[in-house]
Amino acid sequence: MTSLWEEPIAGRIQTQNTGFILFMVCFLILIYQVSRNSKLLLAMKGKLLGNRNQTVSAGIFTGQFLNILLFCIQTVLLTSIILYCKAVSEGISQMESSSEMFAFLGVTSLLLGLFIACKYLTYSFTGYIFFDKETNQLWNDTFSSAICVSGVILFFPALILFYTEQIDAYGVYFVLLYFIFIQTVLLYRQFVLFFNKKGGLIYFILYLCALEIIPLFLLYKGFVYFFNIAKG
Repeated sequence: MTSLWEEPIAGRIQTQNTGFILFMVCFLILIYQVSRNSKLLLAMKGKLLGNRNQTVSAGIFTGQFLNILLFCIQTVLLTSIILYCKAVSEGISQMESSSEMFAFLGVTSLLLGLFIACKYLTYSFTGYIFFDKETNQLWNDTFSSAICVSGVILFFPALILFYTEQIDAYGVYFVLLYFIFIQTVLLYRQFVLFFNKKGGLIYFILYLCALEIIPLFLLYKGFVYFFNIAKG
């Protein structure tokens, strides 16, 4: 009887140790970025808040592809961990299995990575055709800033959700409210940059349907399909 209980407990400890390694990597990336690239983070905040000082911002964003990529990877990983915690609380996945956790994080990270990459390529293509180069670049920087800043904001909520099950609902609500907030900021920035002229509201609604709602719906269907497979 004892052996039946020891295996899940041992597996849970192993899963938490693996999670500790993932969080340690994210923490080291965060410390490195904050200490070495504080100006980049401030520029990202300025992009989200509508900073029009493009002369300074453009210089800061130039040559920062690796740093922005690190932030994006961290955001994808932390979001995947949050989804994993939610899947565990709903009984879709098991906390005792490290291999199942890696499989879950791998698939969700792949889906999120493809979603972000497709959004960025779609924004760039649409902006190249319909808008001027400067405005399009400003929006791409704003979108990248939102992804990167999320890698900083989501660290502690993901950490707390992974190790503290008692506040699972509150943590999920906080993350959900944060994503709603950041999406609202992005929609506002899109409207100001591209559709603030008279009659632009109609085009803005069409733009939302084509480039915002449909991709989110496809991502949602992808997660639902994956969760059904994992649960079944």
